[in-house]
Amino acid sequence: MIHFASDWSGGNPFLSADIKAAVAVFFEAKQAALASGLMPGDEGFPVPDSRVAEAAAGGIKLTVFHWGTIAWAMYAIVGLSLAYFAFRKGLPLSMRLALYPLIGNRIYGPIGHTVDILTVFGTIFGIATTLGLGVEQIGSGLMSLGLIEEKSRMVTVVSIVLISAIATLSATSGVARGIKLLSTFNTWVCLGILAYFLLVSDANYLIANSITALGDYLTDGVSMTLWTARTPDERIWQGGWTIFYWGWWFAWAGFVGMFIARISRGRTIREFILGVMVIPSIVALVWFGVIGSAGIYQSLYGADMGIYTAAVTNWDYAGTLYHSFEVLTPGIAATVAKVAALVVVIIFFVTSADSGTLVLGRLLAFGRRPPVQQRIIWGMMLGAVTLILLLLGGDQALKSLQAASIAGALPFTFVLIAMMIGLLKSLREDGESMIENEEHIRKMIENEVRDLS
Repeated sequence: MIHFASDWSGGNPFLSADIKAAVAVFFEAKQAALASGLMPGDEGFPVPDSRVAEAAAGGIKLTVFHWGTIAWAMYAIVGLSLAYFAFRKGLPLSMRLALYPLIGNRIYGPIGHTVDILTVFGTIFGIATTLGLGVEQIGSGLMSLGLIEEKSRMVTVVSIVLISAIATLSATSGVARGIKLLSTFNTWVCLGILAYFLLVSDANYLIANSITALGDYLTDGVSMTLWTARTPDERIWQGGWTIFYWGWWFAWAGFVGMFIARISRGRTIREFILGVMVIPSIVALVWFGVIGSAGIYQSLYGADMGIYTAAVTNWDYAGTLYHSFEVLTPGIAATVAKVAALVVVIIFFVTSADSGTLVLGRLLAFGRRPPVQQRIIWGMMLGAVTLILLLLGGDQALKSLQAASIAGALPFTFVLIAMMIGLLKSLREDGESMIENEEHIRKMIENEVRDLS
């Protein structure tokens, strides 16, 4: 909704001034029409033109640009490097091993330690950013359900402590199977939420707008990636959106990359790329396309300006989803949908913190399962860093989370570049020579997998 209709710091830079003006004029006319007692379908009620429709697809296109292929490409680079050197070369599953083609056995010295430490810092700040934004969504959900009157420091502290405690418990005990079951349950709830929007909104519009956005992204994706801000407003926009997102994905790359590597043994590189980049990008398109288009459709053709006001006027990024349920299906159905959304949010962030705790321990345990005490320390550390960022940030908590994510990601970008060079070098060498002792390599892989499991 923000990418579609907001003029914040110049608005969506990939929409022309004429299109932005058309959107602004449409919503001004619609608000005036509703104030005068007109309803959709009445004579004189404004109807969106082709420029507004282009802006609607542009909002989804920009969202997919931030959450789709580029994000997963960062994860794929790390995951492919780790999986290749662990399962093909028999090295331990550790971040430093990807630099082996460049520095050889020096990965076991100060350089290797530095790589792991940089990855740890990036992961801490990346997960802390995620938990911080999650707490905002949890608070908005509780307010929407009437369980609290307003967000407060107490709600923030309790939410972080509970999420961190549950995640740490899962990472240090035998309840991991329960977390797995909850994650599977979450997947079905997410499918139910998608079905909800398809049923209560215009499914044809949702599908058509999403497909149009996909086509636009395939056409403009490269130019959007290389676009660089030139004016002050554009720099503010790019720093608050694209650079923040890319920093966030960089910070998560070590964590997600190691997870992907651990489940990719036996895959070809082609299968790996398909599974890591293409399929998740399609899921992102479906998720944001359906839910985002439902909000846009209601704002354009509905008799209620609530979603537009919450998202564009109030910029309530954490509460607009819950408010949309009230607009689309007021009453019991809205309450059920709010509860489902709140459950999804809580479980997703618990499982993220749980996985992050385990990965942080493995990063400094040279790829092996860390001791229980270390997992407890990392679980507490994640919660503490998130609390500090949120409490010290105050009213500017979002900016503090953005700054932390970017700061944590910047050093890791150099590690990522080195990974790319090392992987290409090793792949080239493999292509030029045959492995002499395949049986020896197989035994090394089996021993490493046995240790990791």
